[in-house]
Amino acid sequence: MIRTNVLLLVLVFSVHCLAAQGQQTVWHRTLADAQKQAAKDGRTLLIHFSGNSCSFCVKMDREVFSSLQVQQQLRRSVAAVYLNRDVDIAAAMQFGVNRVPTDIIIYPDGTRRDLVGGKSQTQFLQLLEEARFHNLPPRPSPRPNSAPLVAQRSATRAPESTGADYRITSKPALPVPQPISQPANFVEVDISDGPGLEGFCPVALRELRQWKRGEERFAGEYQGVIYHFCSAPARDAFLSNPGLYAPEAQGCDPVILAQDRRAVTGSVRFGVWLDGRLFLFQDAVNRQAFKDAPQLYSGMRSAAGGSAAAELVSR
Repeated sequence: MIRTNVLLLVLVFSVHCLAAQGQQTVWHRTLADAQKQAAKDGRTLLIHFSGNSCSFCVKMDREVFSSLQVQQQLRRSVAAVYLNRDVDIAAAMQFGVNRVPTDIIIYPDGTRRDLVGGKSQTQFLQLLEEARFHNLPPRPSPRPNSAPLVAQRSATRAPESTGADYRITSKPALPVPQPISQPANFVEVDISDGPGLEGFCPVALRELRQWKRGEERFAGEYQGVIYHFCSAPARDAFLSNPGLYAPEAQGCDPVILAQDRRAVTGSVRFGVWLDGRLFLFQDAVNRQAFKDAPQLYSGMRSAAGGSAAAELVSR
């Protein structure tokens, strides 16, 4: 039985490696590389966010990204990068990614679209076709005697959308993000080894707004962080919907994460509720910076276009 399990594990790992080898030339190594190509070639930027323990992500890897047709269209149509929300935390926060899989499309004119949820091969190919439709035309190669003619030509506008029926969240036109000096998937990690929320029960905190110390016998794990709960029902409620109860960014200070690209555990002494999401900070200064401009660190805005109301919470 043990030998069978080992062989099965080796087989699964081998298949995953083969799939990865087939895709490695399709995706840029970093977000910065993809941004550079998008800016250089006038291409649409595609940022695919996957995640751990995500069945739809696994299905897309297996049924969509393994397709030769999809890989060919990725090369031809967009500048693409594949990120993991649970690893590339800074990039996920920068783009406000809360659920996976999510595809973020940024056209050359700066218009952004967020497509949340799993997609079939047909849907993803349609997405790529629309993205290619928005690409800028190739720049003509300069010729010695064609300078006057080139100077008279006006810039060609990108064609309008084909009107494909996607379930998307459209965002206003934004400048195309500029490449950052450090790769987007590089985050210096300095997370506490102790339990999440310093041992307090996240379910009691959200449901009752009470700081109740959890017990080690009622423990549960989410995104590599161990949480303690006051009871077995509280633990079960958390595990059935961990994203509802767990603090954002695995409890790391979002201000430090955004400014210094360091994942540092925040303190329960300095917390903020924002639209039902809990953020923790290292000190009152960072908490105030977040309150003043939450959209800079959480990727969220209120429906009116301003900052969402933040509610202080502390132990």
